[in-house]
Amino acid sequence: MEKEIRKIMEEFNGLIDEETARMLLMERMGKREGNKIGKLKEGKTWLYAAVENIVMEEDPFLAVIGDETGHCILKIWGNTPQLREGDVIKIVNGWAKRGRRGMEVNIGKYGMVEKAERNIVPKFEFGMKEGLFNLKGEIEKIFPTQVYLGKKETFVRKILLGNQDIYLINEMAKEMERFGEKEYLFLLWLHERNGRIYGDELSKALKRDEFYEMIERMQ
Repeated sequence: MEKEIRKIMEEFNGLIDEETARMLLMERMGKREGNKIGKLKEGKTWLYAAVENIVMEEDPFLAVIGDETGHCILKIWGNTPQLREGDVIKIVNGWAKRGRRGMEVNIGKYGMVEKAERNIVPKFEFGMKEGLFNLKGEIEKIFPTQVYLGKKETFVRKILLGNQDIYLINEMAKEMERFGEKEYLFLLWLHERNGRIYGDELSKALKRDEFYEMIERMQ
């Protein structure tokens, strides 16, 4: 077994340690699965996930990833991989930590991301929870966009969705031009901060048919 572990370490050009190589060997032997997003803890991690929403393709590469247990943020520093939304990826030697939007997986110099031949259908649950979450409902009111001046202009638009005040930032604020009051709205990948719910560049606003078309594409 030790010989196989060394072989895997050589396969990754020494970029992974013995512990990670041992986990990969166990996976290849069918004795261990990767971590699940919904159960991530801070520290070293490896997992499979679907790329759901690419926000930045520069350094750092920034995306939302998901599996059947939840969603989180992926940040890749340095060499940016050629990934597209819908790709299933394998992450080796990542580092999970808690950020202001919940758990995020960081890939640095010693981490690796590669496309994987695996089917993952992310699960979409609705309701507030820690980290990224989704809400849906009828738009009760759309308020005028406010502009806040600082180092750069920030556009904020509040909406009332059911009984929840939600603050949409920049492009998400602009997205509300597609919607009207009393229309049904699906908001994906929101986060809570200081008692307020925010939608930002990581989030998506979808009409009912757009949401179900997205789910169909993932099947």
